[in-house]
Amino acid sequence: MLEDKDFKLLNFEPDANFHAPILLSHLVGATDAGDAGGLVVSQMLASLPVTRVATFDADSLLDYRSSRPMVTIDNWHVAGVDVPQIAIDLVQDDKGTPILLLHGPEPDTKWQAFANEVAEFAREAGVEVLVSLTGMPAAVPHTRPTMVHLQSTDADLVGGQPKLAGGPVQFPSSANTFLQHSLSQQGIEGVSFLAAVPYYMANMEYPQASLALLERMSSVFGLTLPTGNIEASAQIVTDQLANLVVENEEVVGLVGQLEQHFDEEIDDSVKKIGSFPTPADFVFGSGESVTDSDQVVDADALAATIEQFLARTENVDAPAQVEEDPSIPKPRHRAAKPWEKEA
Repeated sequence: MLEDKDFKLLNFEPDANFHAPILLSHLVGATDAGDAGGLVVSQMLASLPVTRVATFDADSLLDYRSSRPMVTIDNWHVAGVDVPQIAIDLVQDDKGTPILLLHGPEPDTKWQAFANEVAEFAREAGVEVLVSLTGMPAAVPHTRPTMVHLQSTDADLVGGQPKLAGGPVQFPSSANTFLQHSLSQQGIEGVSFLAAVPYYMANMEYPQASLALLERMSSVFGLTLPTGNIEASAQIVTDQLANLVVENEEVVGLVGQLEQHFDEEIDDSVKKIGSFPTPADFVFGSGESVTDSDQVVDADALAATIEQFLARTENVDAPAQVEEDPSIPKPRHRAAKPWEKEA
């Protein structure tokens, strides 16, 4: 049993069932544009049956100055303090398929020791694949489908996609990617789904990307996962952005440039791979430079204009309006992050 093994960082719940073929890792701290992966994880935890399996030793892994505990003040009274948690939960999709979910803030220290314990746990739990979901900022317009790219520790799993321009690239790793590489050395491959998020939406919630990630993961692994709340929020954001484009001529021109670039990329992909790419197998903005001066977009101006519009629009707090209608499910992905709440 796992409880009998020498785990220094992982504390198990009594008699917890932890067997599942998929381990979904979402450790927050690196890039997740539009909170694309975060919205999916919050949706799953809020809408599916959840059982706590184990919790990592936060004092050993977290610097509370970067992951500060959340204090609750009630009329000047310090009512409580919620310490951040890195936890493993077991959820079940609508067909009863078990999925292990590792979530919380990225560890600030001991990444190798952390990865070793996750790997040991995964082997004992029968995990076959480690999965992560991420939004990546890209030069794409919100008026086109959200494209999803597949990244994996197994080169055989990423065939059929357009190659990254310029050859190998290097950049600081997220804890999720670090875990995938570590577990792949021990026979458990990793798969990341990367959704292209319009760069002007990178710092705001973009549920369109979350929906694309959720649908792609469900398709690949044969899962049945709820999408209703994310679909509702995606429609709200779509309506807000449609109003913005109508109201602002500058935005119309900038979005039009992105649409032209997007469509040219699609046409070029058809020529290269001989088929029309779908949101399931392609992503844009992966490092290719745009040399045509007509395609240059003022990212700061566009982002500022959109942020100002969303701040003043009457629908900016639309999730609260949705929640007031008892016939519509609560958009739970707007709830507090799981590690900000006590187990």
